Amino acid sequence: MSGLPTFEPVPAVTRRDHVVLALRRSILAGQIPPGTQLVESGLASQFGVSRGLLREAIRELIESGLVVNRPYAGAFVTEMNEALIRDVYQVRRVLEREAYTRIWDRRDAAFRAEMQSRFDLMMEAVHRDDLPAEIRAEAHFHGLVYERCGNHMMPAIWQQMTQKIQLGFAVCQISHGPKVDFEENHARFLQLALGDDLEAMLAELDIHLRRGLDTIQRAAETEPEALSSAALLAS
Repeated sequence: MSGLPTFEPVPAVTRRDHVVLALRRSILAGQIPPGTQLVESGLASQFGVSRGLLREAIRELIESGLVVNRPYAGAFVTEMNEALIRDVYQVRRVLEREAYTRIWDRRDAAFRAEMQSRFDLMMEAVHRDDLPAEIRAEAHFHGLVYERCGNHMMPAIWQQMTQKIQLGFAVCQISHGPKVDFEENHARFLQLALGDDLEAMLAELDIHLRRGLDTIQRAAETEPEALSSAALLAS
């Protein structure tokens, strides 16, 4: 180890990180709708931080795509784009089918236990009626196959899509239109994902994604307020 520089211990979460995380979660939960201006002075006062620190946090959100900077106007939460969400769902269908096909014969005990654990966490959030936690848990649940399928690009692609995927989850939950039972729907998904019939699993995946996209499209047509109450978040 001689010759190496002396490193300081990794610090705990910084105040800027705390601000970024809080804003992300609030945006996802629909507490800060798309199109909302992020006013530095007001937010800095609420968080008890300097405007410079708040500006750095907003810059990180801009870099991640959650916020856009409009010249001479300020920073605004990214507007929801129904066409973009539709495109994301179409790409997700292709990738998730590939991920399950790749992993199917390699679903070991660790994979099965982890998927069950993530399902249980998702249901705990549902039973607590904690929508932000439910949305994060649903993304965590569906992300497992990307992490374990053996393609090193898949986890990175999932992370890139997660913000928009979670927006889709948020719209589905916020919409007042008819929805299938969330727990029953995901219990069936889990059962087939851990079962023995790949074709049945892929068929269920198609139904699962189509159902979610249909909910978003209905909200766009009949409940624009649902779209304006959902937002983008990367967890």
